[in-house]
Amino acid sequence: MTPFASNLPRRYPGLKPFDRTQSAVFYGRREDAVRLTNMIVQQRLMVLFAKSGIGKTSILQAGSAPSLEQQNFAPVFIRLDNTSMPLTESVGNLLEKHPFTGGRDNTGLRPGQPVTLWERMKRLEFDLDGLPATPVLVLDQFEEVFTLAHSDISRRNFIMELADLVNESMPESIRTGLLQGFQSGDAGLTADIMHWWEKQPDLRVVISIRSDFLHLLDEISPLIPGILRNRYQLQPLNRKQAEEAIALPANAPDGPYASPRFRFQPAAMDQIINFLAGREKEDSQQPADDFSLLKKQDEIESFNLQILCQYVEEKIIGEKKQEGFEVTPVFYGEQKGLEHEIRDFYKKQLQSLPAAYARKTGVELEQPAQMVAIVQRLIEESLVTPNDRRCSMVDDYLIASYPGVSQDFLDVLVDSRLLRKENRLNDFYYEISHDTLLPAVIESRNLRRRQERADQERAEYETKLAEEARRREEVEAQLAAMRKQRRMARMVAVTSIITLLVSLGFGIWFVRDYINSARDQLNIANKNVEAELYGAAIPGYEEIMDHPYRCLVLKHTKPRVIVSDELNIAKQLQVIYNTVEDSIAKGDQYFFKDDYVPALRGYYGAKDWQNKYNQLNWKLSPISDSTGRIWRVDSIRIIARFNTLGYRIENARKAMIKEFKIRQRDFEAFNEARVWGQALRNLERMDQLLPNQEVDLDLLKKELNLEENPRDYVHRELKKCRDELKKLNY
Repeated sequence: MTPFASNLPRRYPGLKPFDRTQSAVFYGRREDAVRLTNMIVQQRLMVLFAKSGIGKTSILQAGSAPSLEQQNFAPVFIRLDNTSMPLTESVGNLLEKHPFTGGRDNTGLRPGQPVTLWERMKRLEFDLDGLPATPVLVLDQFEEVFTLAHSDISRRNFIMELADLVNESMPESIRTGLLQGFQSGDAGLTADIMHWWEKQPDLRVVISIRSDFLHLLDEISPLIPGILRNRYQLQPLNRKQAEEAIALPANAPDGPYASPRFRFQPAAMDQIINFLAGREKEDSQQPADDFSLLKKQDEIESFNLQILCQYVEEKIIGEKKQEGFEVTPVFYGEQKGLEHEIRDFYKKQLQSLPAAYARKTGVELEQPAQMVAIVQRLIEESLVTPNDRRCSMVDDYLIASYPGVSQDFLDVLVDSRLLRKENRLNDFYYEISHDTLLPAVIESRNLRRRQERADQERAEYETKLAEEARRREEVEAQLAAMRKQRRMARMVAVTSIITLLVSLGFGIWFVRDYINSARDQLNIANKNVEAELYGAAIPGYEEIMDHPYRCLVLKHTKPRVIVSDELNIAKQLQVIYNTVEDSIAKGDQYFFKDDYVPALRGYYGAKDWQNKYNQLNWKLSPISDSTGRIWRVDSIRIIARFNTLGYRIENARKAMIKEFKIRQRDFEAFNEARVWGQALRNLERMDQLLPNQEVDLDLLKKELNLEENPRDYVHRELKKCRDELKKLNY
């Protein structure tokens, strides 16, 4: 790549969102951009929401902003990520210094009084190319109001001032001050000035927020009742949109760009889109006439599309292809090439973490390579299940489990698109950002495990070689001594006696060494049982049983051990242990699908099996007169698993109660409004959320302040609601 090409813009921005200058190559979202722009123009307040990585910022910057400017609207993009000053002050400074701000209206100034956001928008004058324009305040990544370290006072004041602005309501502090001044005869408050104050500022407000934080807007609806009335959900790209987003930028004539104009061969386009949609795996598992997963398969996130398109463009630049070059599957390495680029993306993002962390926090890591290794273990061991599926973990667990990992570092992983962050039950959970990264993570994990295992085996082998060399030296020294003794014995009459004694000693040493070796092998298997490593313990016992003499030695030397009995004990413990782990995994699977009742059933089942596991461990653990009970399985591990199960049960119970409350609140609202269809749907969901355990029912009853059993309450209301629907001939 020439230095000149390295400074030119790309047709595909990669991980960064499209900005205003890249609207010429922003394709695939035309219909979304038109609908969103029309809603912004027509409504004073609009909420745009979508999952992380779908492209909210891109559609606002490169899709809606140009259209708004053509209709004489001035989009003012505001990020609420400055925590060094109050939010209202930070927003005010951005508005005052914005390029679209052309002047101020100084009518009815109030010296010495604080300037609210409402008053500021009345006074500031915005223009485009010298002509007056209506401002559009675009509050991008609005979730940062709640997730960053803003103070409660700063957050509350900003939301109250924003409410005055979107509700078209003069702030009460201004209204009170004006009325007092007018009544006291303030000469500066004429009728014209009072009329000026009553006129609301003409503007539009757009709130862009991640869908997993949408519930936070519902919580501030008492201040802004219509905050979710006008909303637009940005969905992942469908197949047609993805084709446009891939093909049209490649052939865009406007420039200059670092790459020449090129195009994708139809076979290459189909293969890339099938890969992005996950079709290459799922199609082989679905019948030809099964369309149940069609919608999910055709959902394509812009994040992955940009990774692959940027890879193709950089390859074209690097190989200096000519104008009109056609991209074929062979050019990018076909399916394996796409998979390799995703894997390579994972490795590149890991290596770039120290620099990204320094940019975000201003702090250089003392041992960046060690920190990258820790983060790699965090992702590969805590966010991937033993069955090679994605799972999510709460931030407190990740921070406590891995040294040096902080909240800032987890946010850097989110910014780098390696992880996704979600708010659940007032906690933040993290998971791998997308399924397409999972094979790369699993491959890296398996490679790292193999390397760690090889290093461990090498160290053990080197230790064993050193021990054998030491023993060989000892034996050789003993043999040398014996030879010297034999030479001396030939000179005396007692040569035969000395030789016999030496031979006897060597035999005793050999027998003792054989016994110790068998005992060491048995102790290793026992230690593996203690650590619940049954996959290693059972083969260890079986290997001993393959040597009958070792079994015989262990049976007839103290402490006496029958290896076959130890093997049976390990197998009994393994069966229950696997049942516990399977029950926990099943509970987790239901929990992440928001099926809290089956999740609770799974966790309670796991707890029952864990009790049986604990009882069996108690029964099989002998008691020593000197040290007390000798545990087969480390009791601390069993206690820790009980604690983990308790934590999972509590989480599932809280989630169930929380959703039950929400559904009950919605039911009561629809019941009061006599909207029986909506009321019935909420009741049916409440019926699904009813727990099986009496203790959970009692807790739900207490949380809901009910005088009766929640099940009786729900079933009674269901009957009532269905009777009302029958009256309406539904």
